Amino acid sequence: MLRLLSALLLLVSGSALKAQQFSFSLGVNTGITASYTMDKGIDRDPRYRQYYNVKFAPVGLNLGVNYEFVGFVVSPGIINIGQNAYVINTFDGQAGLRSLNLRYLNLPVAFKVHIINLAFLKISGIAAISPAYLIDGSETITHSESKLTFPEEVYPALPEGYTPEYNGVAVPAVNGYVISEKKDFRPLQVFAALGVQSDWDISNDWRVIFDLRFNYGLFDPRTDDYLDRLNNRQTIYDMPGDRHDMFVQLSVGIARYLEFEKSDQERKKKLKGTTRQYTPKTYPYRKPRNTQPRG
Repeated sequence: MLRLLSALLLLVSGSALKAQQFSFSLGVNTGITASYTMDKGIDRDPRYRQYYNVKFAPVGLNLGVNYEFVGFVVSPGIINIGQNAYVINTFDGQAGLRSLNLRYLNLPVAFKVHIINLAFLKISGIAAISPAYLIDGSETITHSESKLTFPEEVYPALPEGYTPEYNGVAVPAVNGYVISEKKDFRPLQVFAALGVQSDWDISNDWRVIFDLRFNYGLFDPRTDDYLDRLNNRQTIYDMPGDRHDMFVQLSVGIARYLEFEKSDQERKKKLKGTTRQYTPKTYPYRKPRNTQPRG
C-alpha cells in the first residue's frame, strides 16, 4: 500500500510540472454513511439478521489542490459507522436489536484523476488511504423475554436466568447488555477507499463539492484480547469469525478556492534578482514611464 501511495505521489509530481494552471481550496463538509459489517460469526448465527442503516458523518474539513489532469485532497473528519442487526427468536420472530456504533476521527489522503475537466466543473475518480483513530465504540444488545438459539459451547458461561431447553434457551429481557465496549476495539484502523468527486465552481471564489466513496477496513476492528475471549467461547452473544467494516460515505461541502497561472509564476521566478520589471499577464498592471523626469 505504501509503494502504491509513493507511486501516486511521483505521478502527481510529474504531472504538476507540466500543468499550466492549478488551484487551492479550503472548506468544510458534512455527510452520511451507510455501513456493512462483514462478520462471519454474525452471518452464521441464527440469532441475528442484519439490516442497513444510515449514520452521520457530522463535520469535516476539505483541503485540496487541483492541477489540469490530477489533484490531491485531504479531508479529515468525524465519521460514525457500524451495522445493526435484528435479534431473531427460535420462531423466526423479531425479539430485539443488536447495535454496533464506532466513531472515528478519519484522516483520508486522496489522489484524483480528472475524468471531466470544464471551466466550471470537474468530475474525478478518486483513490484514498485513511488512518482512523477511535473516539468511541460500543456494541450492545436489547431484547424482550424470549427463546433464542445459543451455541452449546457457551452453555457453561450462561448467567443466572438463562435456561437451556430442548429447542433453545429461555432468556430474560435485557436492555443495553454490553457485548463489547471501547477498550475491546483497536484504537487505530486503516481504510482504503475508491470513489468519485465533483467540484462545481459556483463563483470566482467558491465551489461546491460532492464526494462519494466506498471504504473498506483493512483490519478486524476488535482487539486481540477480545478475539481470545471470543474464540474461547466466553462471549455469550457473539460467535467466532473474522470481521471487517465497510461503508459508503456521501459528503457535501463548500470551499473557498484560489486559481493560479503557472506561466506567471515561472516568469516571476526568472526575473527575480534582475532589474527588469515583472508585468503580470492580466490587468491591472503598472504602465512603464514614457516621459523624462522633471529637472
